[in-house]
Amino acid sequence: MEKERKKRPRSLVTGNTVLQMEHLSSLEHYYKGKELTQVLQDINLFIKRAESWGIYGQSAFEIKLLLEIIANIKSYHDGKCVLVERGMMRNKRVILKHVFYIGTTTMLYHNMNVLEYLMFATAKKGIKLVYRQEKIFELLISVGLGHISLSPIDYLTNEEKAVIALVTAAYSSSAIIVFNFPEYEFDDVLSNAIAKISSQITESRKTLILGCRDCLLIEKACSHTAYLADGRIIYQGTVKNLRLNYDKVLFIIRDKNIAEIKQRLAVLLPKYKLSIVDNRLLISDHQETSPELPSIYKKIAKAGLTPQQIEINLKTMQNAYREVARQYDLQK
Repeated sequence: MEKERKKRPRSLVTGNTVLQMEHLSSLEHYYKGKELTQVLQDINLFIKRAESWGIYGQSAFEIKLLLEIIANIKSYHDGKCVLVERGMMRNKRVILKHVFYIGTTTMLYHNMNVLEYLMFATAKKGIKLVYRQEKIFELLISVGLGHISLSPIDYLTNEEKAVIALVTAAYSSSAIIVFNFPEYEFDDVLSNAIAKISSQITESRKTLILGCRDCLLIEKACSHTAYLADGRIIYQGTVKNLRLNYDKVLFIIRDKNIAEIKQRLAVLLPKYKLSIVDNRLLISDHQETSPELPSIYKKIAKAGLTPQQIEINLKTMQNAYREVARQYDLQK
């Protein structure tokens, strides 16, 4: 997968490209055994305007470092990085005007409530005060954050503060918004809010680059994703393509005697891979041929197996990322 990315034709890099990274490596190193190895190596990444990208990986440090380099906060060792057709000097660490970077929640004023802060942050928009307040309040309600609109920022969780910062970024004129919180865990309310804000960002022809390790959040909020592992990007492309082509799970079975069911099905379905993940039995097909779902189901029923629950898998990012990791032979 990585070799194909290195051969990407230069003709595909157009004026619509907001981020172009070629063979980039980091200044930061770590010891791998006795060898000193760069944290990020030979990174190739191409992101276009009005796309929303989820940078996923097993290491929060790798993700955070990559997004800090993208935002020009951290220097890089070698390679090439171009943001909105502007080249970045390797050792220049200046936040660029066309990039809105969010990697901390300290930017928010804790002596204000949420609505007051957003009014303050948008004061130079040239919109009448009452109308602007009404629109901001409507936005907070529409993304599911109405319940904290009048809450003092000091009372919010770090995750809530991060999402309010993302709302602020959505109102900015920056072409690229970098949301760098791979160490945070967002609940359903906040992840749904991020997804809705992401849609508004891309609808306004801006680009969102989100760093996280939450498969479901990327599935909800992003049009594209990149998988960062062992300091390299091992997959980049659309979320839809990843789900449809890399999730090999056909059925999910739940039962209190799941190990026994796996043992019996292993005899009935020798061509399929059976694995227990989170107390669920996953039946996967790694063959190129189209799987015959009705045939598999009939075999299970004919054998007299009656698990508590059996369902057809709807193709998830979690399974797809797991398959990418399997193909890359990552240690679990």
